[in-house]
Amino acid sequence: MWESNRTKVIIGNILLFLAIVAIVAGLVYAMFRIREINRVQDEELTELYIQQKQVQNEQRQEPTVSIQAEYEKDLATIEEYMPGIVCWGDGTTAAASVSLNYPYVLQTYIDTYICDIYDFSSTIENAAELPRFNWDDYKVSIPVVNMGAGKESTYTILGRAGVIPYVVGAELVIPADTESVPITLWSAVRDYTYVTPLTGGDFGVNPVVIDGIEGRLSINSEDYNYNGTLNYFFTRSTPGEEKSIPAGTVVTTAGTNMYKDYIHVILMGVYGEYQGADDLVQQTKALVERQVKNSERFIVLGPYINAKYGASTFELDAIDSAMLQAFGNRYISIRKYLAGDGYADAGITPTNEDKYYISQNIVPPSFKVSSYSEELNSRAHKLIGKLVFNRMQSLGYFDEINDELNISETTKRILKDDPSYFERIISNVLN
Repeated sequence: MWESNRTKVIIGNILLFLAIVAIVAGLVYAMFRIREINRVQDEELTELYIQQKQVQNEQRQEPTVSIQAEYEKDLATIEEYMPGIVCWGDGTTAAASVSLNYPYVLQTYIDTYICDIYDFSSTIENAAELPRFNWDDYKVSIPVVNMGAGKESTYTILGRAGVIPYVVGAELVIPADTESVPITLWSAVRDYTYVTPLTGGDFGVNPVVIDGIEGRLSINSEDYNYNGTLNYFFTRSTPGEEKSIPAGTVVTTAGTNMYKDYIHVILMGVYGEYQGADDLVQQTKALVERQVKNSERFIVLGPYINAKYGASTFELDAIDSAMLQAFGNRYISIRKYLAGDGYADAGITPTNEDKYYISQNIVPPSFKVSSYSEELNSRAHKLIGKLVFNRMQSLGYFDEINDELNISETTKRILKDDPSYFERIISNVLN
């Protein structure tokens, strides 16, 4: 009896133990199962988060890519039709002795009417809802480069531009070291046609290359040769082998390959070195033809005097006639403009002295530094810069840019709110 009860207790304990083990095993299994479910859920949530983040990034990236593409399209339009403007000329273009020159005035008009009012954000839908974009960073520029220098002949200008290059006029020996040596400079057009670069600054001259040797030209402006020519020197940039350079060797200027994509504005002939109207036309054509893009888009300004030879108004009339025939409405006679409509555009009344010059078809004193000077004053340069801009505009040189950059619409909006906006801006800058 006692043993039977003891057996029952043992069996009960065993069953209880097994039950406890089963319960513990069930709990352990449930715990691991829950952890596995949680792990799977966590992975699913993580994957969902990554997917959502990726979608969000793609959504944020999409306007960035498209906006950048639109901006680059605007830049490409400028690069194609007007990457810049280069003004080739002599001291008239440089205008070193006055406060303004016409290239600067032209730059002011281009900045005011195009670059400064370019509003890229106005072409983007819901631009205000994209605060991460700094719209002030989306700018455009059309540089106007002044390549005018000194009292230079046409052949000196053409040499700086690499159209009719300079050549060594007499044999010279370039030493092995960087010692300066005298050099005679001629124009390649023919022997004994002297050129005078550097008298008004570098502007595309240096560095030069002579028979593969790079160096710099310099000038002693206080020392003249017996025939009145200036003394020039060549200094190689780095030491090398001594080399004998024969007469006629081309001197390649830095300006030879500069600004070839730019729209050309040309004013030369004031300081001579051409044989009549047709020769000046041919030289001007040679300079125009260095322009490799938009070859039909350029402006030619006529010489208003010939300071070297004292050309008569009859000769200047012949130049105007030949230039007009050659270049059509891309030609502007500065002389006739300043002796005519220039007064009304400047808002001034001719003096008695002016009236005499006007009667002779000569640029009057009101547009010169002084009555007997060949230099134009700032008033004249203001008019010429505006005249060039207006002529470019009338010839459609800005049309593609205005359309692509939405400039026309922006201009209309500005003028509607403030009709004198542009005039006031330009007046403030130029005054």
